[in-house]
Amino acid sequence: MPSGSIAVISVNGEEYERIDLQSVQEPYDIEIKTKYGTNIVHVEPGAISITSASCPDKVCVKQGRMTGGGIPIVCMPNRLVISIEGSGIDG
Repeated sequence: MPSGSIAVISVNGEEYERIDLQSVQEPYDIEIKTKYGTNIVHVEPGAISITSASCPDKVCVKQGRMTGGGIPIVCMPNRLVISIEGSGIDG
């Protein structure tokens, strides 16, 4: 499996879902509705993004598509974090 292909979605520090972005065939959306707020996560082959959020500033939406490791997508008000595992960085 290529490095940096597993997207991990967490809400309030708890893992919500893991997605192998390399195995995605068709784009789809996931609605994540919690007591903190609502986000629409867009999943496509090799990439993930937040396309809609109930938070006031929409910083998470402005972050755009994530295709590999690096800076995670974070929606602080809704306590949602999307990171990609296996960025190929060794310690």
